[in-house]
Amino acid sequence: MEIVKLNRQQLNDYIHSDEYKIIPHVPVSFHRGISHINNPRVNDNDTLLILIYEKELIGYLGILPDHVFINNVPIHMGWMSCIWTHPNARGKGIAKLLTQTSIELYNNRIFCTEFTPEAETLYNKLGAFHSLVNKNGIRIYRRSCFQTILHSRHPKASFLFPLLSLYDATINAFHDLFLRKKQKLSKNYSIEFPALPEESCYYLMKNLNKNELTQRGQKEMDWFFQYPWIKETPAPSPESKLYQFSSEAHSFKPIIVKIKQNIELVAFLIVMVRENYMKTPYIYVKPGHEEVVAETINNLMFKYKIDILTTYQQSIINHFEKNISYLFYKNIIRKYLQSKGFNLTIHEAMLQDGDGDCGFT
Repeated sequence: MEIVKLNRQQLNDYIHSDEYKIIPHVPVSFHRGISHINNPRVNDNDTLLILIYEKELIGYLGILPDHVFINNVPIHMGWMSCIWTHPNARGKGIAKLLTQTSIELYNNRIFCTEFTPEAETLYNKLGAFHSLVNKNGIRIYRRSCFQTILHSRHPKASFLFPLLSLYDATINAFHDLFLRKKQKLSKNYSIEFPALPEESCYYLMKNLNKNELTQRGQKEMDWFFQYPWIKETPAPSPESKLYQFSSEAHSFKPIIVKIKQNIELVAFLIVMVRENYMKTPYIYVKPGHEEVVAETINNLMFKYKIDILTTYQQSIINHFEKNISYLFYKNIIRKYLQSKGFNLTIHEAMLQDGDGDCGFT
């Protein structure tokens, strides 16, 4: 069994190699690899991808280097980004070996989130992690989308898709008329949609993120916009069928929003729209203006015909009930784990929804 660790230069060589072109299980999509290489917080010697071979590739784990700020001092660390074991190699401890290797490489300074129940079981068995924070969120089903939900959970039930699609279209034809009447924006506010964040956005962001763990700035946001992990394509490419994680979508775009009261910038937000799904990776809002952010998100959901919204942004969730119309909602939890090299408290664990790799997918 051979373990291969790829740093920035080695990853660049790998995704341009002959092996990468013919390998049956791609361990990273090409554009995600390019994004990793251009991460402004990556060091030249950081391991970005761990591969395990046993004649062939039988497992891999991706790591996203980052800094966390404790008492305003940056500490280098990594987010576990993806982990995969070949079906024929399961039961051999490959996932355990990959996880232990990542922890060792980053001096026991690893975070993880958005993990599967199977991965959580592994982490608990290893005893290498403990809780960082559980973020309470909400998932809003604003329009009927039974066909989409069934397709993602039970793809073999395709015979029901035409019927459910007709049902969704009928419900939404009437429901959209109701939603149209719910569009509003509080007086004295205006909305702008710049192509990229402007200097005023970064000024507001800097003033409001001083207590956040990652304290992202302009370099990180430039990277976020220039090197996405999801590529818009009309149809799946051959590469996407070889990669076990999300890499392509029919539509995928970040929307930058500036909210002003008169001439003062009071909120800067980035919402991500993928197909008919919306997330809120970054929201910076001055205290007292949370309600207009909720109104703005409601208007954007109507504009883009969003079926589902997922957010863990506590500053605005409390304003959703009277500002966002929906068919159904449920409370959800996102768990964050920290390796034993950290002992951060919940109070210190202030994170945006997009921190780690969550904003990229």
